[in-house]
Amino acid sequence: MAKVSIVKVRAGVKEALVDALVLAGGLGTYLGHTDTVLLKPNLNGTEGITNITLVEALLQLLFDFGVRKLFLAEATFGNAKVTDMFFKKSGYIDLVNRYNLELVNLNASEIVELKVANPLALERVCVAREAYEAERIINLPNMKVHYATGISLALKNMKGILVGDEKKHFHEVGLDKAIVDLNNTLQPSLNIVDAITCMERMGPRGGDLVDLGLILVGGNAGEVDYVGSQVMGYELGEVKHLELWLEVNHIDLSQVEVVGEPVEAIRYPFKKVKLEGIIPEGFRIHNRNACSACENAFLLSCQFVEKSPLCPVEVFMGEFIEEASSQRSTRIGFGSCCPVDGRFDKLIKGCPPYPYALRDYLRTLEYP
Repeated sequence: MAKVSIVKVRAGVKEALVDALVLAGGLGTYLGHTDTVLLKPNLNGTEGITNITLVEALLQLLFDFGVRKLFLAEATFGNAKVTDMFFKKSGYIDLVNRYNLELVNLNASEIVELKVANPLALERVCVAREAYEAERIINLPNMKVHYATGISLALKNMKGILVGDEKKHFHEVGLDKAIVDLNNTLQPSLNIVDAITCMERMGPRGGDLVDLGLILVGGNAGEVDYVGSQVMGYELGEVKHLELWLEVNHIDLSQVEVVGEPVEAIRYPFKKVKLEGIIPEGFRIHNRNACSACENAFLLSCQFVEKSPLCPVEVFMGEFIEEASSQRSTRIGFGSCCPVDGRFDKLIKGCPPYPYALRDYLRTLEYP
């Protein structure tokens, strides 16, 4: 029977981590002393990232266990320069320097193309060479809601081993199915969920922080995510990639044993993503069969809009463009699927568009 442990942080983070690991079988269940170990935290920003105290505690435990070949690695959204910026701002550069370790920017890595077995959306997936060559991956997600996938936990966090345009490609082919394909191609050996300080209402950035003070540990990413989703108050049907993963891998949820804190005692219904709180005032959205890549890119783009324009803005997504309203407005086509003859004031191309492009265009508008 698979075990997923839940421990409340009381005396300290390291003490709670030790308890959670022991309840889940101990480090020796998941890795050997001579393994090369990659630690994969979530560093995609400066908030809603993996608790640095938790990662430092894990490093100390790994050294005590006898592991000597280990490193940290991540690829954030954007390019290698953006990833380096987040490494510095998050404090992780200082952490690895204290322990004489390497923090690898996977956005600058060599690509390894792996064949996907029983694919849902991808025949092959492009991952960083360092992730492919590591003998063990310890997955360290932060618990939060996500505008594109409902929640972000262990399965979703593995997207950080993708290189270059592969993240965008996941959106193009169908994000939920692609996440399943990735996790069925390259799997972490151990998953440690940072549910100490979590994010609700919006994610992976821009949400509200909530202190749960929990650590979840398990060997199977999907099973850990199922328990985590229960803690967060989500129904399985609300997390499509998790539902698909459990179905494809024929997981019997009755065989998942929760040890430590019972879910019922620590469940906290997270505030879910609400679109009306993301889209600026004065925007009217016309969506006709747009793919999830453009929908998600638009929601992310809205987070960078500095102020609502004085004139109404109508945003069109998808292949079929309906007529604008009769009132005076600025017409914006968003995404390469929009027809070029859509009589737009601005067609923001891209599949999906660059997240800052909408903001940059709105800056150019002259208001009456």
